[in-house]
Amino acid sequence: MTLTRTAKLKRTAVALLALLGWTALIVGYARFTGSMGDQGLSLAEATVRFFSFFTVQTNVLAALVLTAFAIKTGPEEWLVHPFVRSAVAAYIVMVGIIYITVLRPLEPSQNAMSFTNIVMHYLMPIAYLLFWLACVRKAGLRWYDPLLWVIYPLFYLGFVLVRGKMSGFYPYPFIDAKTLGYAGVAANTAGLLVVCAAIGLCLVLIGWWLARRQPV
Repeated sequence: MTLTRTAKLKRTAVALLALLGWTALIVGYARFTGSMGDQGLSLAEATVRFFSFFTVQTNVLAALVLTAFAIKTGPEEWLVHPFVRSAVAAYIVMVGIIYITVLRPLEPSQNAMSFTNIVMHYLMPIAYLLFWLACVRKAGLRWYDPLLWVIYPLFYLGFVLVRGKMSGFYPYPFIDAKTLGYAGVAANTAGLLVVCAAIGLCLVLIGWWLARRQPV
């Protein structure tokens, strides 16, 4: 199999994965806004709440990276730097871990087995990690990159807390300031940031190991 054919097969597989990701997001958005509309919320408010979920934001980032890889080649490729692709890998893996360990036991069975939940919380974390291992250039990752990667989750948590104070809506129980208080949320936030940094460090170490053996 030639390198060109291998590259084409990779891009085809990634394109299908990107399509799956976008489909899950569209279906999830339609279901969520529909259910919120039944509760009397406006479409604008329902949309803001939908995109307030870290899972949704991370799946959007993953779908964007996968789409960029599928439709651009070589030096013209979008989002080509391993810093960006590896950061998204850390976020999407964290989504899967937090869902399985914390949120899944709280989820109603009908929601847990829905198409969107399965894709966003199980398939995309695994598939994106495989994409990162097989397709992403690893050279250039730095030991302190995981510390930079936690900036986005920290900004996200700040935004959610500010908006939650105004709207009363918190997308996750472990950052619900109404129930836990800000001290409890701060403790949970610290734990989440440590998890994100730890996942990032693992990715950097794996990336270094792979880069030495298979330089790109």
